[in-house]
Amino acid sequence: MDLRDIREKMVFVGVTAAVFIPLRLLISEFLVEHWLGNLGIATLISVGLAVLIKKEKLGRLGRIFRNQITKTMWSRSARAIVVLMVVFMAYFGTTIILIDRGNTVYFDDKQVLLESMSEGGFDGTVAHLRGPGAQDEAFGIKQVRYMEYVFSISYAVLNDTMGGWLVNLHLIMFMEQIEVLLLLWMFRRFFRPAIPN
Repeated sequence: MDLRDIREKMVFVGVTAAVFIPLRLLISEFLVEHWLGNLGIATLISVGLAVLIKKEKLGRLGRIFRNQITKTMWSRSARAIVVLMVVFMAYFGTTIILIDRGNTVYFDDKQVLLESMSEGGFDGTVAHLRGPGAQDEAFGIKQVRYMEYVFSISYAVLNDTMGGWLVNLHLIMFMEQIEVLLLLWMFRRFFRPAIPN
């Protein structure tokens, strides 16, 4: 890696941060009160930048962006980024589903645990829990059901104690992962490396 490439990377990260962060803050402060309105802002800004770069309207800055995007999208790190985004999507999506199951399927058991927590003791609490109802299942499936039961109730209780912020945060992060994957796909289609003659 040469000094020019390092400078270009620093310019790319600096300008991107200088554009994204203030615009996102301004939009959330003055235009959109609800956090869901912020979803798509990164995509909107990125598509705008990509179009300006593609039409060569940004001059030298556009060439720097084109070089860095092309290097990133067609390198080995692009595969690692995509795998990481998919893993994060799976985690955030699974957590949302588990919270929902804790609030619906295992609601009664969650309430028993919450009441025990508020009273300050767990003596005899286990006797009042119904469990996942996995008595006559195969060995591996039974253990997975118990794990799902424990995580569902744990995440649902944690979400309740946080006032619903856990599920909101995970929903935002899940949508952000989808947004980033779509942007990576778009950048890969827009910025193909030049084929030498």
